Amino acid sequence: MIKYYCNKLFSMVIVLLVVTTITFFVSRLLPGDPTSLWVGDHPTKEQLKTAKKDLGLDRPIYEQYKSYMIGLLKLDLGISLRTRQPVLEEIGKRFFATFELVFVSMFFAVSFGFLLGLFSAIKQNSGYDKLISGIGYIGLSFPLFWLGMILQLIFFGFLKWFPLHGRSSGFEGVDLDSFASTGILLLDSLLVGNVGLFANALMHITLPVLTMVFGVFGLILRTTRSSIIETSQEPFFKTYLAYGVSRKKTIWFTAFKNTLIPVTTVSGLSFGLLLGGTFLVESIFDWPGLGQFSVMSILSNDFPAIMGVTLLYTTTYVLINFLIDLLYPLIDPRIRKINV
Repeated sequence: MIKYYCNKLFSMVIVLLVVTTITFFVSRLLPGDPTSLWVGDHPTKEQLKTAKKDLGLDRPIYEQYKSYMIGLLKLDLGISLRTRQPVLEEIGKRFFATFELVFVSMFFAVSFGFLLGLFSAIKQNSGYDKLISGIGYIGLSFPLFWLGMILQLIFFGFLKWFPLHGRSSGFEGVDLDSFASTGILLLDSLLVGNVGLFANALMHITLPVLTMVFGVFGLILRTTRSSIIETSQEPFFKTYLAYGVSRKKTIWFTAFKNTLIPVTTVSGLSFGLLLGGTFLVESIFDWPGLGQFSVMSILSNDFPAIMGVTLLYTTTYVLINFLIDLLYPLIDPRIRKINV
């Protein structure tokens, strides 16, 4: 097992190195002159030349790459050309807003996807099964940006149930730092006992979460349903039925465990889809997170910020999937024996 985990760690490091290298060189190929963003409007040739020297862009690209990699080892992601602040600091300001959105969405996507997939398999070929499967297909088919705008039109434009954008409103003067601040607004509001802020934050996060959940839960639903139906064709499953055990109980005691491996795998992939979805969802709902920050950085050719967010997203995704790999032997002991 130690060899198995070491191989996974080595693969994770290689992936991060490859992604960092590709992102670095691709960012240098983007059209436009990043020094113009640093200097400002209507720069002179002398100002551009000085800016290139200050930013190290006058050096050969291999030297720039070497300096960047050395900086990474010191957790130095560079300076944002757009905000003129350290990229690590800019990421820190927006990190928890994005990951609150992603993890809340992930929780509901996995919960609803798994439970509805389980129910759909139990009621196979029934009206409930067709309805649930149809909802799953619709979720997989709709583009996130279109779905987000439709939800805004319905729940804000017509019904006035939820706010249009932002993370909260009317509570800018609340000092969460005086008690405890995790950066997760829903949790912080409960820690300080501010029910009004919690309700307000919950209202603001509802539409973005619905958009992201609806976009990925269908994948988990379909995987759960197909895995259970596939398991129900196995001889041991039919043996349980032959002994008079109900289909519902047989699914719960046999197919349930066999479904955990594929569902866990798909959940890891869904996390990556949710991370990618933040670029669109945060822009649509004006959510002050890393996705919105990345879009603004791409539009302004702020390559240090682009590389910083890309590296963070890649690291997070790789770590989540590494944790999933650690779960496999716990879910299925046979994997532990194979990798001994």
